[in-house]
Amino acid sequence: MRAARRILGDRGSAVVEFPLIAVLILLIAMATIQVALVIHTRNTLVDAAVQGAHHASLIGNTPEDGAERAAVLVDQRFGGAYDVATTASEDPSGRITVTVTAAIPLVGLLGPGGTLVVDGHALDEEAT
Repeated sequence: MRAARRILGDRGSAVVEFPLIAVLILLIAMATIQVALVIHTRNTLVDAAVQGAHHASLIGNTPEDGAERAAVLVDQRFGGAYDVATTASEDPSGRITVTVTAAIPLVGLLGPGGTLVVDGHALDEEAT
């Protein structure tokens, strides 16, 4: 009878439950931080691409000026350690597109790999 009570009792179960639950909470927290970092980075890159496209659309500027402006903005916001590539093009209708390509930042060793590619568009003031 005493042996059955010992086996069925919950004494000492907190010692086992805490590590199991702590691992799950830690994984959820790290995933949340990873998603927030990727979204923040994407939004910042989109803003830089749009600002670069608007800069390139001004009278007297070229699409290359817009790509350079987007690269400077990304460098100011993330520092020189974050490697990005910026390109710009203009189609015959006067639409300027600035494209920013960067690696997805990782919080831990696990997470999404790959690159973020974002575009910013503006109409050339000289074409209108």
